[in-house]
Amino acid sequence: MPRLVFLGSGSIIPSKTRFSSGILVQTKRSENILMDIGPGVIEKLRRLNLDVTAISYVLVTHLHVDHVCDLLPLLKILGLLGGHVEIYGPPGIRVFLDLLTSDRRLFGYLSDLRCRSVMRVRELWRDSVELKPGIALRTTPVDHFHGIAFRLELEGVSITYSGDSAPDPRLIDLARGTDVLIHECSFPASRLKGKHTSAEDLLRLASEIKPKILILTHLYPEMEEALPSYLRIFSEKLACRIYAPKDLDVIDV
Repeated sequence: MPRLVFLGSGSIIPSKTRFSSGILVQTKRSENILMDIGPGVIEKLRRLNLDVTAISYVLVTHLHVDHVCDLLPLLKILGLLGGHVEIYGPPGIRVFLDLLTSDRRLFGYLSDLRCRSVMRVRELWRDSVELKPGIALRTTPVDHFHGIAFRLELEGVSITYSGDSAPDPRLIDLARGTDVLIHECSFPASRLKGKHTSAEDLLRLASEIKPKILILTHLYPEMEEALPSYLRIFSEKLACRIYAPKDLDVIDV
């Protein structure tokens, strides 16, 4: 069964136990798939003694700093140590990486370190692709600044990851029948900001999707304060296993 390692389960605002987004999916066959790569993700991989050159795929939900900031350091490490990574993300990610790694006003020096040759970039929107035999990926656009959500099918398990999104019927359609739903739960409804999902919203979504496992992520400090009471409510209302992991927590699914 796949293993989920939560490298970042919080927001851009650091707390004692959570920071920006990053989830490592490890398979029995030693494939390492990274979903989002926000600031601090590489440091967490170091703490776990995981060689970053072993990351085969990076799936980026959207191009906000708290979800993509450690991607350039990863490319530099691969350029220096050797390695290759396949990057999947929303439309715009190819131009984003091309500009950052080629423009001398930004980080164009990375092109001298073969950082452009260590990556293969593919843009997805409403797509279905095979990462390799036995690992399928489906995507759908969601309501968050040209972002996408992912659904992985591997080793007999389906894992749907919302990234950042306001409640979106397209995500519900993608997630129907999923074994594991990893969904943002940024704020209590009374303190909701931006294009995000509140705890109350997520309770309604999960009631419709009916996953076997629900994992709350992307918690802002306001949500962390209220988390114990919401976990009790979720446990009473939903017939599934429920987790709200901290950074470096591991869940075998």
